[in-house]
Amino acid sequence: MELSSSEMKTIQHQYDALAKKVLKGEARSYYRELSKRAALEVNFSEMSEAELLQLYTLDEYESDYYRFEVSGYDVLVKNELLGEALQALPEKKRDIILLSYFLDMSDEEIGGLLNVVRSTIFRHRKTALEKIKLYMEGKTDEQK
Repeated sequence: MELSSSEMKTIQHQYDALAKKVLKGEARSYYRELSKRAALEVNFSEMSEAELLQLYTLDEYESDYYRFEVSGYDVLVKNELLGEALQALPEKKRDIILLSYFLDMSDEEIGGLLNVVRSTIFRHRKTALEKIKLYMEGKTDEQK
């Protein structure tokens, strides 16, 4: 069964009309989706510093820390220079510094834990802080 040329033209016009209708509908759907997305999205250049800081996380690994064990407590020190300075101290003085500043213990508590009088704890902490200061100043002078 063959179609006449007028019937072919009619079918072609019907097909063209249907194709245009479908394309217009798809275009409308596409632009609607774009407008929805634009309402939800924000350019990085339009974000404040605080908003940008919320967008990332920093991986932290155990190898990024200096680990010290003091009287059954694990103390982690992230600052590399301070970690090196603490490692350079004698163990007793290092323990006093760690208990005092990282575990917030008083001289009496530290003295009870280490079986040493409070005045000795104070003296050891003072000399340890002086050694840490000298160590850190020496390292920063070397880096200049």
